[in-house]
Parts: sequence; structure tokens; C-alpha cells
Amino acid sequence: MKRTILTALAVCLFAAGVSAAADKEAYLHFMNGMVLERQGNYDSALQEYKRTLLLDPQSVFVYKQALNLALRVGKVEDASRWADFVVKSDSSTADNWVLYGNVRWASGDMPGAGAAYERAAALDENNHEAFYQLASLWSSRDPDRSVGYLKKYLELKPDDAAEINYQIAVLHNMKGRYEEMKRSLLKSKEADAYYLQPRYMLANYYETKNDTAAALGEYSELLELESGNVELYDHVGELYASPAVSRLDEAEKYFLKAWELAKSDPVACFWLSVISEQRRDFPGAAAYLEGSSGLKDDAGLTLRLAYYYTQSGCYDKAIAMLETSAKRWPDNSEIAYFLALGYDDTGKTEKARAALRALLAKDPDHAEARMQYAVISEREGDMPAAEESFRRLLAKDPGNANVLNYLGYSLADRGLKLEEAEALISSAVAKEPLNGAYMDSMAWVKFRRGDLAAARAGIKKAVGIVYDDPVIWAHAGEIYEAGGDYRTAWLAWKNSRLLDKPAKRAAADSHLKALQKKIPAAEADGLQRAYLGSFLPAGQEFSSFAKVEARLRGRTVKFDAILHFSPPQDFSLTVMGPLMAPLWRARFSGGGLEMDSMELKEIDPGAFNYWAALITGELRDWFSGRTLAGGRLDGGWGANCFSGGGKEVCLDDDGTPAEVRPDSERKLHFLTSRYFMRNLYLFPYVMEFELPRVSLKLTLDAAQMNFNGVNKLSLPD
Repeated sequence: MKRTILTALAVCLFAAGVSAAADKEAYLHFMNGMVLERQGNYDSALQEYKRTLLLDPQSVFVYKQALNLALRVGKVEDASRWADFVVKSDSSTADNWVLYGNVRWASGDMPGAGAAYERAAALDENNHEAFYQLASLWSSRDPDRSVGYLKKYLELKPDDAAEINYQIAVLHNMKGRYEEMKRSLLKSKEADAYYLQPRYMLANYYETKNDTAAALGEYSELLELESGNVELYDHVGELYASPAVSRLDEAEKYFLKAWELAKSDPVACFWLSVISEQRRDFPGAAAYLEGSSGLKDDAGLTLRLAYYYTQSGCYDKAIAMLETSAKRWPDNSEIAYFLALGYDDTGKTEKARAALRALLAKDPDHAEARMQYAVISEREGDMPAAEESFRRLLAKDPGNANVLNYLGYSLADRGLKLEEAEALISSAVAKEPLNGAYMDSMAWVKFRRGDLAAARAGIKKAVGIVYDDPVIWAHAGEIYEAGGDYRTAWLAWKNSRLLDKPAKRAAADSHLKALQKKIPAAEADGLQRAYLGSFLPAGQEFSSFAKVEARLRGRTVKFDAILHFSPPQDFSLTVMGPLMAPLWRARFSGGGLEMDSMELKEIDPGAFNYWAALITGELRDWFSGRTLAGGRLDGGWGANCFSGGGKEVCLDDDGTPAEVRPDSERKLHFLTSRYFMRNLYLFPYVMEFELPRVSLKLTLDAAQMNFNGVNKLSLPD
């Protein structure tokens, strides 16, 4: 609130006074001082007031003007001297005592200031300024007394209700009286909805009370008044993102508004990148973070951006950024560590090892770097370097199960120190008895020591826990092959091959080729079908959105569709029209078919019904497992197709289902292709039908599939 403003009337009064004294020179100095004060030239203005007082030493008005300016510029001694003159000259005016109190307060004389304000209030019970200053004086020492003075001030100046209620709320807050504080803030808001400070305080109060809904309501109203407030948009976004609300969809809207106002806003860029990350949209996450102003000063953000680059397949960008960051923050061990990982991921193994050695030279106790150096060294065949690092890690942490297992397995895999290797792995298993990887290591060291019975029992347990690891299945293949169980070994190697990366399948192919020479050709059919049956989701409930593309006499039509299979053999295909309204539906239930009628130009209804029923039936048979339930693989191990029941299932080069088609008499060709894995089950991404004058392609939407089955692969008993 504004306190001292020289009015035109005051100037006139002074001018009249000096004119009566015929002191024109004093008047000119005073006016010049006023002009200089308004221009902000305070020192020169004060000098002019002093000259005025030399010429007219009895002018109380000039003394008051001068001492107010002296207080403003910190000339407390001058102000104090002049204040003494003012109250001695006129001790009956309340305003003079308020001014005197201000000078005493500035001089550090709190009791003197309080006495002066009390004197002013006693002289004039309507002097609101005295009550306001008394409230300010007592605010930190006696908030209750201060509240009393503010209430008296409010009685005299009701137009200041917004400001005074806000100050009362602050005082209640100091005393921990939060309900009273809230009531005062609401009164302040009611008095002036455009006064923002109390409204921010009210919203913050709601937050402290965990009333997030009320806080968000208050902030939403504030945003209507401050639509360009980036920090407020960020804060609301963070509230929606907090565990108390956990509404990232709503949070994103506010972060986007902040980002639109300031593309480099670090808070908005960070959260939008996190939200994109949760959607697995790593290119989008990287794009937001790239623009953040915080990136240049925050090593943690560079690591996050590097992660987004690697997840987007942009390894070169990740490494280039980490190399630049390593120069900017040479002592940051995390940047050096992740740079080494980046080198390793891109096949720059020696650079990775060199970077890790350099990091370990600076920070010998960096456990993650030491472990990674040991792992890479072991993988590259440098067992002495690997063993040294593993043992240094164990010297620091003898009970580390992961290191115990890794060293034990590394030794066992090379046939080195097998007794010690088994002891190391046993220690790891004792600490984590349900760890499938450690069980695999134990089975492997037993195998290396020639104990095939223990190896078989151990690998069976390992596969029962970790059923999706190609290495464990490869170990199972070798163990069963060594024991002469070639059929189980063949299935284990087939599983390992399918689960492994294409570039690593050579060993599996070699073992499979050797095993097929040891298994009678007559058994090929049963083993192939057992292998297929373990990966196809036959007879399990699922539903999925799909795209339908049909060609009818040269004309192409496209629709959305929903497929649903429910065991044992209920199947429905629903074609959707605009706004997802059902357009056509066919359903097998209890062995019977229910199908909507449809009339298509140039297509005979009878022919359409026949082919539609046939296609729906083929889909039902495929997902129920009936397609693969009968027949045999003709031609032994070299056979490519599984035939029977008028069907034929052919395998692609990877040994996964490639197509299904009926015999030529039915004149229907059914091709399934581009398989994807869901919970270790194989689903055809594309299913195509070729009919006379008609073709149909169904494309499953892998992102919108409802399938809860989990394929827990296991070894046969």
C-alpha cells in the first residue's frame, strides 16, 4: 500500500507559506528538490531540501518531506534529527508521531517506535496508519497482538479487505492456526478475486492438507487469470502426475501448454519425455529432452537422453553425446560408465574395455564398472582379466550371489577349477535357492564334472523357473544329448533356436542336424508336431482388433474387425462400420454357425455365404487347434509341410508356421505369415485367403490384443 505521496495541494500550501515569508529562494530549492526526487535523483533532492531548511528552518512540512526521503535512502541520522524537530514543533498531530515512529523503527529503537505509534493512536483513534504500523511492528514478536491491530485497521479501511485479510492469514499461519488462516484467505479472495497472493497461499494450503482436488480447482481458476504462467502449468502438471492423482493423461495437457509457451522449459521437457517413455515412444521422448534448457547443466539429463537414443536405435547419437558429455564432466563416473556400455553395445569392444579400465583407474571401487569389465573380458576370452576383477569384487563383497555365480559359471564353462566353481555356484544357490540362472549354472557344472543325473535334475528345475532363455535351453539340449535322450535334446535345441537371435542360431542348427541322424525318421512327425504345439496358442481364449482388406472383382474395401475365440471352439468375427458400429457378424457356437446376411454388388449371396462360412470355419479351426490336431509330416526331417484333414501347414526357414492351405479341391488358399510372439506364444500377424474372384487379408493389431495366456515351456517328464 502506498504511504507518502506529495500532493499538488501540499505544494500549494508550502508555496503560500514561503510567499508570505517572501522567501522565494527557499521555494525554488524545495520545488527543485521535488523534481529531482521524482526523477529518482535522491541524493541531489536531499541536498535541495537541506538548502530549503537553511533558508526556512521552521517549515515542519519541509522537514517531513526531507525525513521521508532520508529514510528511503538510508540517511537515518538525518531523518532522526529532523523527526525530533517535527514532534517538538507539533506534538499534537498524530501523523507526526507516526512519522517519528517510522524513524525510531529504522534506527532499531523498537520500543520507541511502538510508543510513538501508540501515541498517534491515542491522539487520533481513526488514524489507520498508526494501527497498520503497530501491526507490522508486532508481527514477528506477537502475531496475536498484530492481528488485533490489523482488525482495527480493517474497521477504518474496509476497502483494503483483500490485503489485510491476507496479512491476517499469514499471521495465523505463523501460529499454526490453519483453519483461521483458511477463513482469512477465503475472505481475501471474496474481497478481490484478482489479488493472486492469497489465492496461491490458499492452493498451497490445500496441498499441505492433501486435498489435491481443491488445490487443482484453485490452480485452474488461477490459470484463467494467468494463462501465460509457465511455472503454474508445470506445477499443475506435476500435481496430476503425483502418486496422489496419477493422471498422466491430464498432466500431459498442462505440460504441453507450458511447452508451447516455452519450448525449452526444463520441467515440461522432462515430464513430456517421461510420458513419451512410458508409451515406449523413445524418439518422441528424445525430441522433448533435446530442447530442454536444463540439458547443458544436468549430467543426469544427458544420461537419460542417451538412454532414449539407444532405445530408438540411434546408438551413434548416444555415443557422440556421451563423448561430448564426458569431456564436459570428466569426473562424472556415471557418464564414463554408460559411454563404455555404449561402446560395447555397438561392437566397439576394445574401446569399451579401455574406457572401463580408465574409469577403474580413477575409481577402483566402482562395482558396476568392475563387474562390466569382468563380463566383457570373460566374453572376449580374456579369462585372467575377468577372474581378477571377479575376485576383487568378491574381496569387497564376499556374499554377492551374482558375482559368485558368474565366476563359478565362467570357470565351469571352460572346464577350469571345477571343484572351486561348484563351491562358488553352491554359495550363490544357497543365497537365492529359487534363482533359475543359478540353478542352470549348477546343472552345468555338474554336467562338466560328469554327474549327468544331477545335471538333468538341475536343468529341469532351471527350465521350470526360467523358460524363455535360449542359453538354458541349449544347456538342456547338451545335457540330454550327452545322456542319449536325443528326442528331448532335439526339442530343447529347437526351443533354444526359436528363442535366440537369428545371428546366434548356428550352434543350434549344427546340433539339430546331428541329432536328426540319431532319431528314426518315422518319429519326425511326432516331434515336429510336439514342437509346434508348444508354441501355438491353440485352444486359448483371446480377442483382438484387426484390419480387414477385401478385393471383390477388382474393387478393394477396408474395414475394422474384432476376432474373438473362446474355448473349446466358439469363434466370432465381427466387421465394424463407421463409429465402430457392427456391420456384419459370423459366429460359431456349439458347433453351429450364425451369420448375418450381406448383399454385395456382383457377388451371388449364396456364394458369399459359402465362402464367408468357409473362411470363418478356417479361422475357428486355426485358433482352436483343430487344424494341427491331425495328419502327419510326410518326408521325415526334410519335410516342409504338415498335412492332413485337407489342410497343409508349411514351416518357414526359422521353423515357425508359415502358411496353411486346404487341398485343391476346395479351391481356397489360406496363408498365415509374419508371426509375432506374445507371452512366448506365436500369433500370425497376417492371415490371407485366396478364393475365386475374391481375396481377403486379416491383419491382427498386436497392440490391441487381449490375451492372458503365458507359455511356460517345460521339458517332458
